[in-house]
Amino acid sequence: MNRPGVDRSAADAEQLSAALLALEDRVIVDAAAGYATALHLERRAETLGNEALLMRARLCLIDMLRRTGDVAGAARQIKDVEAWARKRGDRRLQARSHLVWASIERLSGNPARSLGHALSAVELLDETATVHMQIWHRLRLADALAENGDMDAARPPYRRAEELARELFEWERLTVVLNNWAYSEYEAGAYPRAGEVARRMQGHAAARGYHLDADALETIGAIQIANGEYAEAEQTMQVCIARYKSAGANDADEMAEYLLTLARAQRGLGATGRALASLDAAQLQCTERGLRRILVRVYQEKAELHAAQGEHTEALAAKRAVLAAREAPLSPRRNLLGLIVRGLRGLRAVG
Repeated sequence: MNRPGVDRSAADAEQLSAALLALEDRVIVDAAAGYATALHLERRAETLGNEALLMRARLCLIDMLRRTGDVAGAARQIKDVEAWARKRGDRRLQARSHLVWASIERLSGNPARSLGHALSAVELLDETATVHMQIWHRLRLADALAENGDMDAARPPYRRAEELARELFEWERLTVVLNNWAYSEYEAGAYPRAGEVARRMQGHAAARGYHLDADALETIGAIQIANGEYAEAEQTMQVCIARYKSAGANDADEMAEYLLTLARAQRGLGATGRALASLDAAQLQCTERGLRRILVRVYQEKAELHAAQGEHTEALAAKRAVLAAREAPLSPRRNLLGLIVRGLRGLRAVG
């Protein structure tokens, strides 16, 4: 028996497990770099022949695949990892799998299915769950509840996630919790609550010398739009997009969301040309990445913009595109690209 070889293999597995944990439990700010790291760790796991580590690495890779824009590719692979974890009773991997699955469904435009997976992710938490999971999974459940229109149910998990982040001195995660909460309150039309939570986020960042990231700036921009501060909102969103570009992509839907918010600020200013340019750029992001949920909103904004300008033909074509985007099959990108073609044909037919 080659004892030194056995010991070395165990040490390699332990090192790889630690490297995976560092990726699993970190707020990744550069999804492309995270993808490269996950791919490297997957190859190491394959070399070791350790199936449990391989599945953990594969889940990291799927999550980064989703965040770098290949939502359909991530959707095709997630089921196998969750099934493996369930079969072997690995609750922690199951919980992480359901959380990634929830994000995939959210981006694909399936809020109800996203909520189901987010709920499973929290229900699977046990003594093996890390500090990151205790906070992050509750945050994502709150996000899913809010996206399904139930802010009353979303507030307790948001509050609990905030409490945990403060108790555990997880300051970076606290910023994300407060940002998501503020944005959900804004989306629900609870503008005073949104402003209150956003001020807590800004106070927290100022107290600890943090620069707010692009996501947080978008939340502030959206609240400024709600308050009619369109010029300030356009400026905030321009800083937001510049900060996003300098930091690197973090999630598949971010740029589309930022461009849509920028367009809304520009429409409020009456800057129709700038707003249409922003919406065209957002639409391209959606069709390239399979982001049906946001694509519907982009077309809705286009319809409102054209209607406000008295451009009834264009507004009608955009409304038809809204219906087509809602009814489209979910995953293949070519279906979303087809919406653009059909929308253009419809515009020509109406014209």
